[in-house]
Amino acid sequence: MYDTYPDYDIPQKNIVQRFFGQRWSAILLEIVLTIVITVAAGSAFEFFDPFERDQATAEPTASVTEPFRIALLPFTERGIAHIQKREFAAAEAMVDLAIAVAPEDADYHALRGYVNLQTGDFPDAQVDFRRVVALGQTDSNTHAALCWAYGETGDYATAMRHCDEALVSAQSLEAHAIALENRCWVQVEMGKWDAAAGDCLAVLELLPACQQEVCALAHYNMGRIMLAQGDEDLALRQFNLAIHIGSAYPEMYLAIAEFYDRLGYARAAATSYGRYRSLTVGGA
Repeated sequence: MYDTYPDYDIPQKNIVQRFFGQRWSAILLEIVLTIVITVAAGSAFEFFDPFERDQATAEPTASVTEPFRIALLPFTERGIAHIQKREFAAAEAMVDLAIAVAPEDADYHALRGYVNLQTGDFPDAQVDFRRVVALGQTDSNTHAALCWAYGETGDYATAMRHCDEALVSAQSLEAHAIALENRCWVQVEMGKWDAAAGDCLAVLELLPACQQEVCALAHYNMGRIMLAQGDEDLALRQFNLAIHIGSAYPEMYLAIAEFYDRLGYARAAATSYGRYRSLTVGGA
């Protein structure tokens, strides 16, 4: 998380342009049109029932949104598969199709927001997750995502507001830890070392002997705090713990690689930088 990626080919922002730029667009267009026609036809029969069912005994019909969701499931599953492979341009094309067909579905906007976070398109991520909130989905994950997205664009006041909302709405220990770690990171970015350390230490106290990514990021940010305060030995210890646990956040590996290199640990620096490259879009 909190990543700034190197330059790479970003698909055009226009949904239609992005879609037709894909090799498989003609096939997908035919499938989508089939879905739309099929679902629309099914909906039409709800209004013009050829068998003239007794309206008093007929079962209530499902909303139009649910048939679209079911019909679009192969696309969203394909999009998630692309995300897992870090094929974000292909993933976004799939999610854009889902949003074009069902624009009022908050889950699709959240999925595209996640893709935008991973590709460093933080302003678009803000738009997507604000749409999620507008559609009534205000869980801890949504606010944590907005905390991250606004933090990356330097709007720390808005980021902190969403960090706090994420804490308030957290319904599990893990969600609480993630919200704390996000707030720790924002406060590191703001130079509020003591407040940041309090939040990151709280993460590690909540999840002792933790081997989850949230703890790797807590150790990483603790290392940044120690480094800012001039204690390279403690920073090295925290960075080593972060590397040992591991994370999908590329910037962590880049920053630690630079630190290792400065201390003369060339092999460790090369390994950490290699991990950074493997995680960035267009990397190995």
